[in-house]
Amino acid sequence: MTPPDDVAALVRARAHALAPEARHVGVAVSGGGDSVALARALAEAGIAITVLHVDHGLRAGSAADVAFVRDFAAVIDRPVAVSRVDVRRIAERRGWNLADGARRLRYAALHRLAREAGTDVIATGHTRDDQAETVLLQLLRGAAFARGMRARRGRLIRPLLTVDRTSLRAYLRARGIDWLEDPSNVDPISRRARVRHEVLPLLEAIAPGVAERLARHAEVQGDVAAFVRDEARRRVRGLGKGDVDARTLAALPVALQREAIAALVREAGAPVDLAHVDAARLRLGALAPWREQMAHATWLHGAYGRVWAAGSERAEVPRVPATRVADAAGLPKGVDAAVLEGGALELRRRRPGDRIRLPGGTRSLADLLVDRKVPRGERDDLRVLARGSQVLWVEGVAFAIGAGEAAGVIRSPEEVWMQRALTLAREAAAAGETPVGAIVVRDGRVLGEGRNRTEEERDPSAHAEVLALRAAARHEGDWRLAGATLVVTLEPCPMCFGALLQAHVGRVVYGTRNAREGALGGVADLSSEAWKRDVEVEGGVLERECAALLRAFFA
Repeated sequence: MTPPDDVAALVRARAHALAPEARHVGVAVSGGGDSVALARALAEAGIAITVLHVDHGLRAGSAADVAFVRDFAAVIDRPVAVSRVDVRRIAERRGWNLADGARRLRYAALHRLAREAGTDVIATGHTRDDQAETVLLQLLRGAAFARGMRARRGRLIRPLLTVDRTSLRAYLRARGIDWLEDPSNVDPISRRARVRHEVLPLLEAIAPGVAERLARHAEVQGDVAAFVRDEARRRVRGLGKGDVDARTLAALPVALQREAIAALVREAGAPVDLAHVDAARLRLGALAPWREQMAHATWLHGAYGRVWAAGSERAEVPRVPATRVADAAGLPKGVDAAVLEGGALELRRRRPGDRIRLPGGTRSLADLLVDRKVPRGERDDLRVLARGSQVLWVEGVAFAIGAGEAAGVIRSPEEVWMQRALTLAREAAAAGETPVGAIVVRDGRVLGEGRNRTEEERDPSAHAEVLALRAAARHEGDWRLAGATLVVTLEPCPMCFGALLQAHVGRVVYGTRNAREGALGGVADLSSEAWKRDVEVEGGVLERECAALLRAFFA
């Protein structure tokens, strides 16, 4: 608790630290104890302030609040500016809920009053207790970063985020200053009021000092979030300015993927929900155009190498019309320009009767997409490069013989998923763990992912495969993962094979052999035993890349 005589000096120091350029501060005063204490402390510290008050017109007693604030400003001998906003009428007209409308209109009015009064910044009376409540509310709604309120955002500063509400009340009593109680603070319907009067007191009884720790957590999370935000913007060109490159996004570490997606959603004007962000993140490796609903009628889209967010009016994924390809500039990446020797080609979507020539012979494109387990809903959106009905390239799926074998070109769904697993393996290596990554896929969707964490968690079972299976089971709400494929960079050990067998996983795709502990042929082939369920095994997918990562780690 801050002694009453120290409050003014503390608030002055904090305000100066947040806005050293400010010579004139607008103070948002509702009449409640926190904002009254803030204005009184800044005035006592000799700072030039103007009291700013917004009358929402929502309560019968709002005129009395205005009178109280005017009287208070006279007591501390500071100018006052008042604005009245018809929140109910404007919110109804614009389709906002009342609470959201009141917040938006209040801040708009405060900025207008501040400009008219000539203040440099606007100070609000949010306290350490408010910060703790905000963190809990953010956690409850699944915010991507539970970082609370920022101490400074643009011209808005919050000098009281390190001061508790009890200290401010004691300060006002010591100075003989009255304040008003906001009825919404005790409204049992208000979620914040319930957190304030029910949840936090219970947590305080269990762990004294919890509000201070939550506020400190918010400060730390704010620093982490700022770093992640800056790093994401550095690595993803154009982030915050529209659409971004899908491959760049898919290759990022998970934390940066989350921030980049969150930035796209924020740019579209929607709130960020971690569950929605992760659902979209798991779509990044999809072969065909996709969309994932976020919040407030906002969708995240992925199509033709780009990812972007948009409102419901752009909810349909665009379908690129058929285009004529007459020169190498129009060819998809990795396609050999020699294919043009037979004449112009067409880049289009698939058509009935399309066929493709593969090492095993010519076959229908429809059968190939079924065999490659491309989800039914994605097949019609895949681009193909064709001459008549002869297909030479299928987006993310296959090349015809002679069409192109450029290094690094992904040609099958298994290679798409293995690239994702390799990204996780590289994260493991960066963390000092054996570089193994794994994902669980079903019907073209990633259900869960994991990387080795045995050192980090001091857990011998924390292998990438086991963690990916756990994540998939949580995602599906069922430990049975029938029809799923486990994709892993290193041949599974006996423990992991047992886990996937118990999870009813029907297929395993791995990158490189595990010569010391492999359970699928490296040391023993457990898949050939007479188990209750058969497991299909495919090895050697991106084997060179997977093996190189392990060699580099153990070199």
